[in-house]
Amino acid sequence: MSAPTENKHANRSAQTRERFIEAAQRLYAERSIDSVSLNEITVAAGQKNRNALQYHFGNRDGLLQSIIDQHAGRVAELRRGYLARETDSGQQPASIAARALVLPVVDYLEENPGAIHYVKILSQLAALNNDILNPSTSSGLTFQNDEAFDATIRKAVAHLKAAEAQRRIFLAVSITFHCIADTCRASQSTTTGSNLHNSAALFQQIVLTIEGLLGASAED
Repeated sequence: MSAPTENKHANRSAQTRERFIEAAQRLYAERSIDSVSLNEITVAAGQKNRNALQYHFGNRDGLLQSIIDQHAGRVAELRRGYLARETDSGQQPASIAARALVLPVVDYLEENPGAIHYVKILSQLAALNNDILNPSTSSGLTFQNDEAFDATIRKAVAHLKAAEAQRRIFLAVSITFHCIADTCRASQSTTTGSNLHNSAALFQQIVLTIEGLLGASAED
């Protein structure tokens, strides 16, 4: 196979993968991961070959992993920027952790509004499929590991016993992605959006909520 032919095949293959990812993101976000079949995604991606998705991704988890990987690198980059600025700011650990959890995702959405589908998918996946929070998970999905961020979160809950700390982290991750997704959804609604008016203020409220959750003392 000549080089031009190989390049043409590679480009066509990359375009097919992207169509699958775009279709899957939209369907998973609009409905739910468990309610969308791979066949529906194949049809939505405009593919007649029913085996094409399996060829490119293997199975549903492979497709989900590709969606995660497409976005996670940029979010991690933005998060590293927050951590670099916040670590020496004199802020309390819970405040630093909350800002580093929430605001990079918000900034990414401002850069790429279409990533709201990714956020809605994470609201379904992030907590239950994280091997730190849910060691029994069998999905095989992996989220980009950031040792500095993990250390920041753990420092924020260091005043808690291990079981309570794990519960707080679980809730912080779940609340973050659900609330960001709901805020974006509400802002797109004519009636609700006009009442809420300012998404930025709501995002700051999410930060304060997570800060309070992580930093609160344990009940006796």
